[in-house]
Amino acid sequence: MQLFKKKIFWTGLISLVLLGAAGTYLYTRRVAAAQAADSDEAVMQTAVAHSGDITILASGSGQLVAASERSLGFDETGTLTEILVVVGSQVVEGDLLARLQTENTQASIELAISEAQLAVIEAQNNLDELYANAEISRTSAMKDISSYSQEVRDAQYQLENYTVPTYLMGVETIEAVDSTKEQLDAASAAFEPYRLYPANDDTRYALLVRLNEAQSQHDAAVKRLNYEYELQVAEANLAKSRQEYEKYKDGPAQDEVDLAQAKLDNAQAKLGLAQDEQSVLTLLAPMDGTITEIAAGPGEVIGAESPFITISNLQPAVLTVYLDESDLSLVAVGNAAEVTFDAYEDTIFNGRVTAVNPSLVSVSNVQAVEVEVVLDDGELPADTTFPVGLNATVDIISAQTKNAVLVPIEALRSIDSGEYGVFVVENGEPVFRAVEVGLQDITYAEILSGLKPGEVVSTGITQAQ
Repeated sequence: MQLFKKKIFWTGLISLVLLGAAGTYLYTRRVAAAQAADSDEAVMQTAVAHSGDITILASGSGQLVAASERSLGFDETGTLTEILVVVGSQVVEGDLLARLQTENTQASIELAISEAQLAVIEAQNNLDELYANAEISRTSAMKDISSYSQEVRDAQYQLENYTVPTYLMGVETIEAVDSTKEQLDAASAAFEPYRLYPANDDTRYALLVRLNEAQSQHDAAVKRLNYEYELQVAEANLAKSRQEYEKYKDGPAQDEVDLAQAKLDNAQAKLGLAQDEQSVLTLLAPMDGTITEIAAGPGEVIGAESPFITISNLQPAVLTVYLDESDLSLVAVGNAAEVTFDAYEDTIFNGRVTAVNPSLVSVSNVQAVEVEVVLDDGELPADTTFPVGLNATVDIISAQTKNAVLVPIEALRSIDSGEYGVFVVENGEPVFRAVEVGLQDITYAEILSGLKPGEVVSTGITQAQ
């Protein structure tokens, strides 16, 4: 198949055949050149403006491809037991295509289901226990709040009603305990040598009185410390119980609920998979189409996720077309296209450009423009499909004008960028006239205004010897 063809196509009603070679210089310069040749006779070439058509084409080669395609296989490994279609079979969505004997047995499936059910029950119990434990913790926290509140009140009462001895006023509690302990130790050490003296010994009696006073002072300091400690402990326990209550007053902690719920969801998902397990799997058509490939047969082992059947949708008819990169400016989405298949070369099918690849592609080491063309509805006979890969020649119509006023390209005289004129022959003399030019091909130009069909224009000067 020829990869690219490029042509410029034109049709028209040509009323006069060109009599000589075309010139591109202004008519006045041709006249001057003619007058400069003494021995030559200047001959003005002319043509008649006429009505006709111009079509600008970009031609290329293409192949019929599937409009959409799916490669199908099983989700599990097993042995193919039956294939119910052949290449070329027309199927509709839901049709049974094949069966597979998996590696699972009925006993293994039932065991997996039982294990999955137990996992779901366990996960559900854990979630339920969270809520139950939260209620227990909330109730317990309320009870603790009540108890510790009373302990705080009792401790506060004892501390508030404790009379601080004069000798302890202004002294920090811990400091008072330490100081009185030192005094108690000193009094005890002083009394110790006289412990066995007679009770009526004056020195022993004085030291004993001192020891008793030191013990009393130390006991008073310790008692104040205990009252303060009991209050702090009660307040700490009350604060902790309040925190515990706040944590569970609205139920279990959200992060714990989320984790337990995630475990339950996972267990339920696994149960669903276990319940979906089958010893024999079926493969159904996911869409309407034509079976275009079968890569395995009954008795063969098929791996999980290994496609072996291809189903293609061949409607509408879609072609991938390749054009020479120089034709890129001639192609756009929406352009009409004329398709001639190699196998049906006497029939032209109409279509339209539906996509233009924004990047050039390499085809046989040649840069090309890739275009998608879709045949119009009704172009193919009803219930008729062409095989994928069918080669075709495609003409893409870039621009077209019909029943336009046409003159030969040689008649145009460029005045300025994009501005033109022609020399109209009136009474045998060329008269310059500005015209508006439309489409041009390599032979003719469309005159949008300034000229009518039937008027004669000059196409240049030739020399007759």
